[in-house]
Amino acid sequence: MRLSASLLLTATLVSGAFAQAPVSPDTRAAVGQLVGDIMVSGKAYDYDRQLADDIGPRLTGSDNYVHAVSWAVDQFKSLGLTNVHTEPFTMPALWEPEVAATGKILEPRLQTLHIYSIGWSPSTPEGGIKGNVIYLPQLTNEALDAQRDKLRGNIILFDLASLGEQPTITQILKSLAHLNDFAAQAILFVGGPNGSESATAFTFDGTISPIPIAQIGREDELLIKRMLERGPVTVQFSFKNRIRPATQVNNVIAEIPGRELPNEVVIVAGHLDSWHPATGAQDNGTGAATVIEVARAIKATGRPPRRTMRFILFGGEEQGILGSTSYVKHHLADMPSIAAVLISDTGAQPAKGWYVMGRDDEQKALTNIEPLLTGLGSDKTTTSTEFLFQTDHIAFDLLGVPTLVLWNDTDKYFKLHHKASDSFDSVVQADLNQGVATTAVTAYAIADSAQSFAPHYTHAQIEEMLKDAKQFDDYEYFKSAGIFP
Repeated sequence: MRLSASLLLTATLVSGAFAQAPVSPDTRAAVGQLVGDIMVSGKAYDYDRQLADDIGPRLTGSDNYVHAVSWAVDQFKSLGLTNVHTEPFTMPALWEPEVAATGKILEPRLQTLHIYSIGWSPSTPEGGIKGNVIYLPQLTNEALDAQRDKLRGNIILFDLASLGEQPTITQILKSLAHLNDFAAQAILFVGGPNGSESATAFTFDGTISPIPIAQIGREDELLIKRMLERGPVTVQFSFKNRIRPATQVNNVIAEIPGRELPNEVVIVAGHLDSWHPATGAQDNGTGAATVIEVARAIKATGRPPRRTMRFILFGGEEQGILGSTSYVKHHLADMPSIAAVLISDTGAQPAKGWYVMGRDDEQKALTNIEPLLTGLGSDKTTTSTEFLFQTDHIAFDLLGVPTLVLWNDTDKYFKLHHKASDSFDSVVQADLNQGVATTAVTAYAIADSAQSFAPHYTHAQIEEMLKDAKQFDDYEYFKSAGIFP
């Protein structure tokens, strides 16, 4: 591959403008103070305890969520941060379980089901739902059309096998939307083992699903499938959810002004909301606690970095990354001034380093920061795009802003997340502190550097990144639906 002389000159100038200088002695000294303070006297563990034990589950827009917003504002103010405020975004609907789901197999024999309402599902009609179960071995538009007559008026069951291997988000959402054309009574989807709710929603924009959707235990689902091999299966179930119309919900924002470049901003963020089966200690109490603790520790150094640091706790992440997307849409004019966004949303197992979401330039930009992280064991990066559309960085990514997502093992996290076991006793203080220190060191070093971290991608570069990640179709779907900017 060849570059013309003018292109080569441009590339050289751009590369030089964003080449990361070695970390200065003053930055290194501040980083040493940060690490010592966080690891020895850090308060992240107690912040998480307050969120999980004192406030509890934080469904977006719920009373507990509103309490958490007030609590976070008080924390930032008590630390002496500036510009502490909330910014609203609109949730199309608020949702909370009101009467727990109950259900049973009626035919070919009686059997109690382990069953739960899916998030943002409407309630079942008065008296519940009763009907025959039709299993969909393939959840595709073609498979649905082939069974059109069988689906009408019945209860549709599908599971992970129905989705095929490595389905895209777009394929799943399009097929779910197509299901609405068949006048089925309800949908059943498989969850975890019997008795283990794994909360989620089947809409990606905070709207209520068109028909009731329930989750059943894995063993119950396997039993129904075996019964279907021998004849019809009839089930009955009911649940009642409290649904409120479109409501304003708040993000929480605070700042430490930069000492030399206050109009350039490094954002440290995570989401404040959680699901309801437990208290959201890992997802995302650890991330919210990280944001507040990084703010506390940097403020305590008495040496603000060159650039402004902005700390944001987003709402609505669990219902479709709504709070962060709204923030980006309402601050489009500010995007060029954002030097980097760092997100914590993968629990509190020890951090390895950072997801750079396919951006090699960010990987190179971290080279001079990595020695600061070696002693923490978190000096690595990965270009994996596995979680590209999974948390609050994505709306920034789609506008070319450099983003980093904390990278750690998630085996423990995914056993707990969205489940009743996501409670504070699962959090290991030393592991949480290590992730907080990793975030604080990286964010401070970026904010204090004499050079900018990485360039903002052009639209063409963003499209290329999405295509390389094999997620361009997902982007186009969300873009056409008006979900992402």
